[in-house]
Amino acid sequence: MGRKKKKVTESPEDPLNISQSVESVINHLSPSNKETIMVTLHGATNLPACKDGSEPWPYVVVKTTSEEVKNQNSKAVTSVPAEPTKAPTWGDTVEVEIQAEGAGQEDVVLKVVDNKKKEELLSYQIPIKYLRVFHPYHLELVMPNQSEKANEATAKTKLYATVVRKGSFIPCYDGCNYTALEVFLRRVNEPLVNNPSPMVVIARVVPNYKEFKMNQDPVSLGLPITPLSFPIPSMTNFDVPPVSQNGCPQLSKPGGPPELPLWNQSFLFQGRDGATNFSEDTALVLEYYPSSAMKGGESWTLSKPLGISVLPLKSRLYRKMLTGKGLNGLHVERLPITDTKLKTINGEAPMVDLSFQLLSSERPENFLTPNSSKVLPILDPKTLDEKLDSIHESWSKATVSSTMNSSTSTFQEEEEEPHMPQMYREMISWGVRFIKS
Repeated sequence: MGRKKKKVTESPEDPLNISQSVESVINHLSPSNKETIMVTLHGATNLPACKDGSEPWPYVVVKTTSEEVKNQNSKAVTSVPAEPTKAPTWGDTVEVEIQAEGAGQEDVVLKVVDNKKKEELLSYQIPIKYLRVFHPYHLELVMPNQSEKANEATAKTKLYATVVRKGSFIPCYDGCNYTALEVFLRRVNEPLVNNPSPMVVIARVVPNYKEFKMNQDPVSLGLPITPLSFPIPSMTNFDVPPVSQNGCPQLSKPGGPPELPLWNQSFLFQGRDGATNFSEDTALVLEYYPSSAMKGGESWTLSKPLGISVLPLKSRLYRKMLTGKGLNGLHVERLPITDTKLKTINGEAPMVDLSFQLLSSERPENFLTPNSSKVLPILDPKTLDEKLDSIHESWSKATVSSTMNSSTSTFQEEEEEPHMPQMYREMISWGVRFIKS
């Protein structure tokens, strides 16, 4: 693919409008009979110069191939950096909609444009049929830079983006009682004294947190970046394994101000990925990173996390979620951030406020909001302590606030009827042991 010099009519968005539109998005579904492609543009490195050799002043336009053919303007446009640069950082999320029946024939087009001359610098096309619905793809789009020598290490332009293909319903899979688990992360509870920048959060649900910890040193945590070579990426690059030991990580928007980060961010984990199979091994893992780690450098990457929160999703927690009226969820007021040097004004390790609920409908109408999350039953800190005990053993560097007092009396509480999928697993395990004996 040769470098294009087409003029572009779309103009960059006001950064304020971009942030407001992102915060207003609560619904994880696309409209009926449509699909939505949600693209978060993180940044780029080694962008080509403009045709006249000047430094580019780049922004990104996202559209479909049918919009491109019909010369229709797209409203999915990022903001523009404060000044010209070959290594911009955007952090903007935009969306395009398509008719569901036509998704198999459409590509999503990402065009990097110079703001001064409205000159198209680069164009990437991703076939929508390659994307698994609701799976977050964290992509490094690689293309040779025609303005440099091909054999130089700097001769490749890289665009970093997260792409999610959203459907109008969440499929319910055999063996799953629920379609998805929604996690709503609110904020850090107490002011921090040593946090230099807003924080982004990577959230994941792992099937076995002990194995996850054993195989993943904290230094190597973060987002799994998938490199795509253009002009024609391979379909195999978009394959998703049936079960991932590292879960399907999702990235939040930056939470600020630095001294008291606020996210009000909703994450959706599907039953297909095992997120609704509460067991002795499943856990929600939150990793906290400085947003400044995503700026500059030769690649878009995240360094060692500032801290980690882990909430085991045990069958007892599942049962407690069903005790409330209306929504099947719980509110955790004080989940510790462990393995951290962050300190509150009281000299303690920080804690975060979050809620979560199980969704049974394929077309849920009530996703969590700051207001609705407050009315959920509050998880007893004593119960939370019980679950954190096993975490302290594997996350040995953890330092938890002394305000979270353990209660050994809750450890002996008699188990009620277990979560059905977990019961099936226990029955199968018992049957195997019986046959072997």
